[in-house]
Amino acid sequence: MKPLYKTTIVIWSEYDPTEKYELKELANEAEQGDAYCSKMRATLIDKPHEDPDWDNTEFFDDVED
Repeated sequence: MKPLYKTTIVIWSEYDPTEKYELKELANEAEQGDAYCSKMRATLIDKPHEDPDWDNTEFFDDVED
C-alpha cells in the first residue's frame, strides 16, 4: 500500500452533529454556521494499514498514480 495523508479535523458545536448532520453539512456549519473548526492537520502516513485509525478499507488498495 502506498503512503496516504491522514487528516484530523476538530470541530466544536453546542449540539451533537452525529444525530442530524452529514460530513459535508458539518463542514459547512464550521465555515459559515453555528460550529467552529479549531484545528485541521494532515499527516503523511507511510504505512496506513499499521495506523490505529485504519479500518482495513479497500478504497485505496492497489491504486496506482
